[in-house]
This record gives sequence, structure tokens and C-alpha cells, in this order.
Amino acid sequence: MTGAARGASLPEDYGAALIAFGLFAVLHSIGAHEPLKNALTRWTSPFFVEHFWRLVYCALSFAALYGGVSALVWGRHADNDVWLIVYPEWLWQTLTVIHLASIALLYAAFFQSDYLEFLGLKQAWRGLRVLAGMTVGPTPVELFGSHRLVTTGVYAWVRHPMLAGGLVFLLTSGPSLNNIVYTAMYTVYMLIGGYYEERRLVRIFGEDYQRYRDRVGAFCPRLRRRPAA
Repeated sequence: MTGAARGASLPEDYGAALIAFGLFAVLHSIGAHEPLKNALTRWTSPFFVEHFWRLVYCALSFAALYGGVSALVWGRHADNDVWLIVYPEWLWQTLTVIHLASIALLYAAFFQSDYLEFLGLKQAWRGLRVLAGMTVGPTPVELFGSHRLVTTGVYAWVRHPMLAGGLVFLLTSGPSLNNIVYTAMYTVYMLIGGYYEERRLVRIFGEDYQRYRDRVGAFCPRLRRRPAA
């Protein structure tokens, strides 16, 4: 198949995956922001949103991304997992090191943000203890990114280490057509989602976040970092 024919068939081959990823990106962003949480609070209760919504949100996101989008990209196009080019040995070894570094960055950010809290397990456990009568009343949940701003560790180098680590992971995963298509979708979501996440964080943390943003890059470290005020 010629390059022109291959390019012409891309929308047809990956159209369903593009639509699914677009829906996932919209729902994933809406689900993490306050307007939907406020609506859920009115429809259910503040207790449910504070203690169980994060766990439900993560479970739905995981199912949609890996059971839906990934299946449409890799499950339906297994023949497109072949590398389009062959890297020289030195380049492949270099990319392997960078790939492993991206995994380390993801784990560092994941653990620093408290992975039990990130997945909603800590909040759900607190809620179950209240329902079981093991605690007197609801325990206030001070959430990462909503009630506390972390600017140390990996967050002292980049403001969005999970998004940045995910992009580097994909870029160094191998030049197959499936990886290229998925990386392109991820990059668009990272830029758009990062923009709206920045606006949300400015609304929550105000000048503290603006000062943090002035001295720390969003997705890559700045060569000349200004000291913290």
C-alpha cells in the first residue's frame, strides 16, 4: 500500500478510536472539575461526593481508556504494531534509558501525590468507616490538587509530571502506527486538558499557584529557574 493510500485510510481505520478518545477526554476533564461535583452533591449527597466519587471516577476512567480506547487502537489494529522504522542500536539504547526514566517519573509523581488518595481508596475507606460507625463523624478530606498545593519533589521541576511522564513514555515506546496515532491523541488532550487544569488551579490557589507557575515549567523543566519567593 502506498503512503498516500495509507494516509487516506487513517480516518477510516482510527475514526472510532478518535471519537472514543475525544469522548473520554471530555468526560474525564468534566468529572474531575467542581461543576460536576457540585451537581453530584445536589443529586446525591456531599458525603458520597467527598468519599466515593473519586473511586468511581477512576474506575470509569480506567474502563473507558483501556477497555474502550485502547481496544479500538490496538485490539482492532494488531497488524499496525509493526515498527515503521528500525532504530540503530545506540539510539534504541538511549530511548530505552529515557523510557525507564519516564516510568520512574510517573511512579514518583504517583506516590508523592499519595496514590491511595489519587485512586480514591483513602477517601472510600474513610467513608466506609463512618458508615460502619467506626468513627464519630465524617473526617475532612484535604485532597491533593484541591485543598493543598504541592511544589516539592518532582513538582519542583514540572507542574504536571504525570502528563509529562506519560508523553515521554509514549514517545519512546516504539514507532508503530498504533503508537503514533495514540501519542498524537494524547498530546492534544495533554495540551488542552493542561490548559483548563491550570485555570482551575489558579481559581483554587490564586497567587500561590501563579507564583509557582512563574518559576516551574508545565511539562518540562526550565533551564533557568527563578528562586521561590
